[in-house]
Amino acid sequence: MSFTRKYCLFIALSVLSIAPSFAQSVTATGKAIVYNDDVDDARYRATQQAIKQAVLQSSSRVSVNDRLKNGDLDSDIQIRSAGRVQQAKILHEERKGDFLTVVARVNVTPDSQCGNGATNFYQKSVGVTGFKLQDPEQASLGRLNNISRELPRDLANAINKQGFLRALNATNVAIYPDLINAPSAINDEGALSNVTRIGQQLGVQYIISGVIRDISPLYLRTPDSPSDSQEDGTQKERNFVLDLYIYDSFSGALFFQKRYSEIGEWDIADNARVGFGSAKFWTVHYGKVVREILRESAIDTSEKLRCQPFIASIFRTEGNRVHISAGSLSGIKQGDKLSVYRRFEIHNQNQTAQTQLNNANINVTIKQVQPNFSIGELAVDAQILNVQQQDVVIAW
Repeated sequence: MSFTRKYCLFIALSVLSIAPSFAQSVTATGKAIVYNDDVDDARYRATQQAIKQAVLQSSSRVSVNDRLKNGDLDSDIQIRSAGRVQQAKILHEERKGDFLTVVARVNVTPDSQCGNGATNFYQKSVGVTGFKLQDPEQASLGRLNNISRELPRDLANAINKQGFLRALNATNVAIYPDLINAPSAINDEGALSNVTRIGQQLGVQYIISGVIRDISPLYLRTPDSPSDSQEDGTQKERNFVLDLYIYDSFSGALFFQKRYSEIGEWDIADNARVGFGSAKFWTVHYGKVVREILRESAIDTSEKLRCQPFIASIFRTEGNRVHISAGSLSGIKQGDKLSVYRRFEIHNQNQTAQTQLNNANINVTIKQVQPNFSIGELAVDAQILNVQQQDVVIAW
């Protein structure tokens, strides 16, 4: 696709049969790396990122002060809207070195629900595990040996900065015994992964894991050179390849995977002891490239989980009261109503345990809310309804 106008770019994505007057105009920012001086390609990728950001912003709760309802003015109504993009227009773009930033105005057509029917806007919890480096020797350049813990920690921070998910650090946890075959490696228990157990321990709905496939240099190293650049002026490029995986912690199913592959300049002495995530690391061109990958993966994660149902475990029952492993930090409020689903364990043809959730056609009403948990009430005693620990509540 070719783009010849710098400040006027229209991308038709999805035209709905809803009147244009209902569209929200959202201003969002996108960034992309410029390769081989191809600004058009970078502009396209940056605009795509801005569109994702705009859809996320439009899908959060919108507060309106005044609204006409049945001909009468109804004040202070809370409305929730998901959205689809009609078109985007670039308002401004700026290039700094090899990075292009665009500011776009995106017309997002509001919809009462996501394509799968989900309308809730609770903050879903994700646990971010450690990301192992496939070839640990590659970390010797720059002394990036801490990358397996610090990179996922920075990813969790980037996800939280987006504001749509609640990411928890679990970088001490390693999922894959066999990095080369991840994510399909078999663990010691005969299952494809142990994310279900990890998810229960962390109390999260999703598990994010990954493998750092490659951080090797693309040039002949001179580790004894005291200079910050090679004398012949050759660019000191370095790979960064990351495989990202998102699992549903209740079923253990692999929900999403994507490879991020970029090249950055290692414009610093080969013998420098930088360390991943240090202040010096982020000033290096390579570090700036990594930061943009973390931002892009955080946006992708938020966008992918945006329309998924909110699920939380029931960890205690007492009479007609149930304790739920989600509270005010997830957006739960007093008076909210959630649906109860029973959890069953079934086995496939290989006798591998699988989790099945069945709708119990029971509602629970939230009566008390704490930061990390809440208490809801059922219509009758939990034992009569056969509601037990490890059952779940769901909001679509």
